[in-house]
Amino acid sequence: MDNRYASTAQWYDADNRAVFQADIPFYIARAQQLGGQVLELACGTGRITIPLAEAGISVTELDYSPQMLEVLQEKLQPKPDLAKQHIRIAQGNMTSFSLSESFSLIFIPFRSFQLLETDEQALQCLHAVVSHLADNGQFILNVFRPYGEISDAWIQREEQLDFESYLPTREKVTRHSIKKACDTDRRLLYTDFIYRLHKQDGAVEAFHDSLRLRYFYGDELRALIQQAGLTIIEEYGWYDGSPVEAGHEFIFVCQKQ
Repeated sequence: MDNRYASTAQWYDADNRAVFQADIPFYIARAQQLGGQVLELACGTGRITIPLAEAGISVTELDYSPQMLEVLQEKLQPKPDLAKQHIRIAQGNMTSFSLSESFSLIFIPFRSFQLLETDEQALQCLHAVVSHLADNGQFILNVFRPYGEISDAWIQREEQLDFESYLPTREKVTRHSIKKACDTDRRLLYTDFIYRLHKQDGAVEAFHDSLRLRYFYGDELRALIQQAGLTIIEEYGWYDGSPVEAGHEFIFVCQKQ
């Protein structure tokens, strides 16, 4: 797993799409319902971490990318000490982490599980989750839901605008994507991202990164979850509780078997 947002972590939070915001109250509500310790895998820049801590929830954060964790640390600096005290940060791989406690809630948000490219990696991650999940705890997994069978028709080699937003400095950030390749045998999507910073003096600075994301069909993912020793107890297609068939996402809430 070598996807690290090495060049673009500083612009990651510029994303203003609904999918980037709607999950935050969902995870806060579930953490408050369950109580106890929370573990977020692939925490990134702390997009969900910081709101959890500000809600008084103790959360352990793990991410593979030092660049993303550096942004998280920078965002924490101006926060009150009380919020900071609720956060513990670790750099590591979600396929092989080992912590000395169990958690009432473990979650992998915003499709980060799709960075795991093989069944072996996915199962390693899920087994690690099971070994850290409290007996009555819950594990929540989110990946995007494919619309029908993915094929080479997915490929778009022209830049497509994903979003544009403004920084507090009033400088504009845009992100374009290029869907450059699709491996239907390995279920991998290859995407280039181009973030552009539009400065007030008219200059434009570009930052590039590439990702490989594995896509899952519903039955395939359900089988992996079952194989790892987990049972799905709730399924949603969006964070408002919409059913899977009516939503853009797979959101699976699981417990140990």
